[in-house]
Amino acid sequence: MKRRDFLASGAGLGVAALSGCTTTSGFASPPATGEALVQPIGAPMQPIISSMNRVTRTIVGLRPFRKPGPRLEAVKVGSKNVVHNYGHGGGGVSLSWGVAELAATLAKQSNYDSVAVLGSGVIGLSTATLLQRAGANVTIYAKDFPPNTTSNVAGAMWHPVTLYEGDQVTPETLAMLDLASRIAFNRFIRFANDSKYGVYWIRQYSFSDTPINTDRPYVGGDALYPGLVRNRPGGPFGFAYYDAFYTLMIDPDIYLRALVNDFLAAGGKMREKTFESEADLENLAETNIVNCMGLGSGKVFGDESIVPARGQLSFLLPQSNIEYGYAGSTPEHGLLYSFPRKTGILLGGSVDKGDWSLEPRQDEVRRMVDGHAFLASRLTVKG
Repeated sequence: MKRRDFLASGAGLGVAALSGCTTTSGFASPPATGEALVQPIGAPMQPIISSMNRVTRTIVGLRPFRKPGPRLEAVKVGSKNVVHNYGHGGGGVSLSWGVAELAATLAKQSNYDSVAVLGSGVIGLSTATLLQRAGANVTIYAKDFPPNTTSNVAGAMWHPVTLYEGDQVTPETLAMLDLASRIAFNRFIRFANDSKYGVYWIRQYSFSDTPINTDRPYVGGDALYPGLVRNRPGGPFGFAYYDAFYTLMIDPDIYLRALVNDFLAAGGKMREKTFESEADLENLAETNIVNCMGLGSGKVFGDESIVPARGQLSFLLPQSNIEYGYAGSTPEHGLLYSFPRKTGILLGGSVDKGDWSLEPRQDEVRRMVDGHAFLASRLTVKG
């Protein structure tokens, strides 16, 4: 099926527009968290305490980056009906429910009683869940399961990024990503403030010393970013320009555990299995398969367009007064981003395409710790 076919089939899916009313300060009213109110965009911010003696752990993951963007299509492989759903780059968690729904729609075109889902990261779990809810008997086959998946190493702030190379993506893929983002966001907000799933609201900033490009809306449309302000002068970190909005923080360790428990409680099955090539699919009892293996799809299905985009994260001791995230680059320290979790402050800042190493690099830890300390020292609206 061509991409335009399933785009048309999903065009009627409704998405709630989320936009706050404007206050006299000019900032949109923030959404409630259930525990407290997320602070207004312009409210004072407490600085992150970033130092080497507060680092609790460092982890590395390989994002499944595909230059043309994610692959979402139905194909015939030997005797099997295969739906591919992989290559989501740095947007796997953010897009998960959306691409899962589109993949499930493709899979439903084959009559099935049972479906095999390959891969147990967030894409595989989300796809398996929706197929299960549609009445299929679903078995997930994977080499690793949470907490040992790439999805467990995701930053997982809701904002689909690092999805494609701009000169290789098609208009059809861009339209698919917009649709998937709208579906996904509308599902994620149902989990907000439920401690079982580890999803909660934060305020998010990006900053730059040069004007921020506003020619194209954010992925999915600006309505998915409540309170959005774009390319404003100044901002909390003392750079020339900034964007800001409210979004959802998803703690993958909590969230993926909940998805696994829900899937198993509903009768789903999980089996350990390694795939080396397409020929291994013939060993499965199921005729209908959804491939959500991420980076592993390159080897198994001969897709040379997918490469790793290495990301390294360090975590600081938690600070209960940090309820904001940010992302940007500085001349001194390069790319930096940080998101608050209940279990600690996430420090990131690497997207190394083509790098297969899973070993943490101490020089990267130091760069990030020093860089985030530098940004904390620049806060202009401290509490």
